[in-house]
Amino acid sequence: MEVSQQHLDIFQGIIDTYVNTTEFPIKDLWRQIDNNSLWLRLVGQVNVIGSASGNNRFISRQDLQQQLNFNALDALNDYDLQYVINHAIRAAGVRYASANLEKCGKSKALVHNYRFIASYHNGMKGMMDEIANYKGDTAELERILFLTEHFKFIKNKSARDFLMSLGMNTKNIAIDIRIQNIFSHLGLKLPDASKLNNKKIYEDAENEIINKICTPLKIAPVYFDRILFQNYTEIIQFIK
Repeated sequence: MEVSQQHLDIFQGIIDTYVNTTEFPIKDLWRQIDNNSLWLRLVGQVNVIGSASGNNRFISRQDLQQQLNFNALDALNDYDLQYVINHAIRAAGVRYASANLEKCGKSKALVHNYRFIASYHNGMKGMMDEIANYKGDTAELERILFLTEHFKFIKNKSARDFLMSLGMNTKNIAIDIRIQNIFSHLGLKLPDASKLNNKKIYEDAENEIINKICTPLKIAPVYFDRILFQNYTEIIQFIK
């Protein structure tokens, strides 16, 4: 990816325009959030795959969130757990949530994810405590690897988004269709979604963005990511 001074000037203009109106993650926000809310955020990362609109409906309905309360699910066997999860996400119109339990990959994935989390003392809080203790230059990538290895439907982009939104990781970029479109409008090519499923390809693309844009412009990757994501529609108009 060849990033010119003109590209840097455009990105600097975008940053200057939107930095004061963008909401950035609070450092260590996850410590301020209860176990159930952390679980529901993870549910949201699975819900948004394919379309964010279903998850927007899910988070707007307290009744559906209550059905998936972390503690309330504990007594259910796997079949009943999947049934309850499937009912809740289908009621929200989550994409790829099939009425056929055998074919519903998302509800199956959430059963798996719930069981893994429940194996920790204090659930999500216990798991987050563990990965927060990772140290060194590779700590953030190790957290991402932990999530992608142990959770179903949580891939390179969603793992980063989850950790950044909770104020744990700051040196990542959640490369999605919005960021790809912005870069494409500027003549900067990023790998397509299928290629970004590959860990190395994703990390290489992320490092290019960080080294060629974030570092020269002296902006934390998480800030750059949030500016592009939250102001996407206006930015597309800005750069046309």
